[in-house]
Amino acid sequence: MDSSDLVDEQLFENLQLKKRIVELERQLKDAELKAIAFSTMVDIAEKEFKIPIRKKLNTKP
Repeated sequence: MDSSDLVDEQLFENLQLKKRIVELERQLKDAELKAIAFSTMVDIAEKEFKIPIRKKLNTKP
């Protein structure tokens, strides 16, 4: 293996890592949007049905 093969391999690996980063960023954005949607649905349900859905932080078991 000569130096050009090593450079090509490193370039390929960098490209693969960049693609992976882009994919993970897309997945993160999707997860954030889902979390916002879920929170909004819970807010609406609590107001519409007048029932507490979220657990309160300071309650004892």
